[in-house]
Amino acid sequence: MQQQLAQPHTQIACSPEWLALQQQLGFSVVMGTRSMGDLLVLSVPKPDSVNFHIVQFPLCMGIDIQGDHLAVACQTDVRQYHDILVNPSINSPVYKKCYSPKSISFTGDLDIHEMKYNHAGQPLFAASKYSCLATTSTTHSMKPVWQPKFIKELKPVDACHLNGLCMENGEAKYVTLFAPTSEPNGWRNMPFNAGALWAVEEQEAVCTGLVQPHSPRLHHGELYVLNSGAGEFGLVDLKTGKYECIAFVGGYGRGLSFIGDYAVFGISKPRHNAYIQNFPLHDRLRALGEIDRCQLIAVHLKTGDVMRAVTFEGAARELFDTVIIPGCRHAVVMDLDEAQHPDLVVLEGVDAVDSTTKKDCDDVTAVDTAVDTAEDTAEQAEQN
Repeated sequence: MQQQLAQPHTQIACSPEWLALQQQLGFSVVMGTRSMGDLLVLSVPKPDSVNFHIVQFPLCMGIDIQGDHLAVACQTDVRQYHDILVNPSINSPVYKKCYSPKSISFTGDLDIHEMKYNHAGQPLFAASKYSCLATTSTTHSMKPVWQPKFIKELKPVDACHLNGLCMENGEAKYVTLFAPTSEPNGWRNMPFNAGALWAVEEQEAVCTGLVQPHSPRLHHGELYVLNSGAGEFGLVDLKTGKYECIAFVGGYGRGLSFIGDYAVFGISKPRHNAYIQNFPLHDRLRALGEIDRCQLIAVHLKTGDVMRAVTFEGAARELFDTVIIPGCRHAVVMDLDEAQHPDLVVLEGVDAVDSTTKKDCDDVTAVDTAVDTAEDTAEQAEQN
């Protein structure tokens, strides 16, 4: 039986197969619903329970986790969080990880898409409006660090719709773009299959003929990509550049992650509920008589079998990014108000606390007191 959660604007249903996988492998998953601004943390702390923790953001785009750090790209800023439970003076009998906000970098509207931590621990992101990769800056809106060779000037014209980012050893390795053009909004005037997987260092296309691709990822020596506009998850041969479809998933895919033998990502319904004429994904859905979906998808890497893990109905039409938190059965993300609890004090460089301080922390129940509001909003669904 599916687990269901009712929100004021969205209904969420989880498949039993997915919940069993989360329980078996002991991970949580973070999802962003883009324009709705919901960051959802799905945990299965016990075999008979499901926890959805929901935090509101002003648009929710690229998400990444590196070690104890979490970064979330919003409409005009990048927010960074730290897992405060790594500090021995704070404990929680409920959560394995508790991400507390620590900094906000105000960027203006860069149309940030995917974002990954680099080797220096800085968020590196695709600034789609400016067709470049950039990091956050303490003095400016961003610090551009790379652009495709055909982009001669950084202007806010979304020329090629650079969106996806693949890292290797903390460095940018590949990006995805909708079309290699420098004209303002030029990708919109190009054929749907003008998309490319682009090598950062070599400054050349590795794979062409893709339909609005997203989320290039290196995983166990293989290069995967979401051929989003065709509704496909696929593999790119690193020697030949040939693209091979692994699975048709019936939706516009973004936000690729991996856990065990599965590729995990979100698929979205058409924006504004409008099918586009001659768009490959929409034509195929019509031909198959399938409905469009907003879902978290899991594709088995060996068989190509598709698991429809989590289904969203209602106002939530788009998922943008997903992040797996391995080895964590129960995670929570504080909002800005929860993080300002007066008793939530963490001292850097202090590895231990004396018994008096520890007792004080226990008296106020540390994280649990600070996130009382979070627990109120985290809906608990028990099996029937």
